[in-house]
Amino acid sequence: MLDGVLMKVSDFIGKKVLDKNALEIGKVSDMDIDPLEGVINTIKISKGELSLKQKVFVISVDELDKVGDYVVITLASEEAGYDGDKSESENVSITTEKSE
Repeated sequence: MLDGVLMKVSDFIGKKVLDKNALEIGKVSDMDIDPLEGVINTIKISKGELSLKQKVFVISVDELDKVGDYVVITLASEEAGYDGDKSESENVSITTEKSE
C-alpha cells in the first residue's frame, strides 16, 4: 500500500481527504505516531472550519489507499461515519487491529 513512501508530517497535515468514491470528507488534522516503532498508528480527519461545528474522524493507517495531492481512503463516507448534512460536533473512531 504505502510501503517505502517517505513524507514529512508537515506535508501530510492539511491534505484533503477523499473517500473511495472520490468525495471530499475533510482534511488531515493530526496523527498518532508510535515513536518507538517509528510508524503512524492513526490519522485524524477534521471536517468543518469552526470548532463548534467541526467533525473529527480517526482512521487506521490500514484504511489509507493512496497519498498524493489528496489522501484517498478505502472507506466510503458512510462507512467512515461522515454525513455531509450533519453540522453538529461529533467524534467518530474507526480503527482496525494491526496484525504483527
